[in-house]
Amino acid sequence: MDFDFSDVKVHNEIEFCSIWDEDVKMMIERAFLKNRISYYEKWNDSSFFSRLFGEYDSKCTLCINKMQVEKAVEIMEELPLNRKDYEMVLKRIDKTFF
Repeated sequence: MDFDFSDVKVHNEIEFCSIWDEDVKMMIERAFLKNRISYYEKWNDSSFFSRLFGEYDSKCTLCINKMQVEKAVEIMEELPLNRKDYEMVLKRIDKTFF
């Protein structure tokens, strides 16, 4: 039996939350890894002109599979974080990477 996956599009990732602080990002990453939540990071760096004028704001968005959202929300609620430490996004990713 021969499988042809060239026409199969699997796109179940969502932007889960955005983080600006490296320590907060590490805390969330450790909790996700401990609970087997797979994720990837999407970085949104400031533009060249923003950095030129001293407005450097680097943001990391953690993206996860939409089937893991409920568990990820539970994990976030258990962490000692303030609401200002992160921003919940919970939206489908616009790009298809293949």
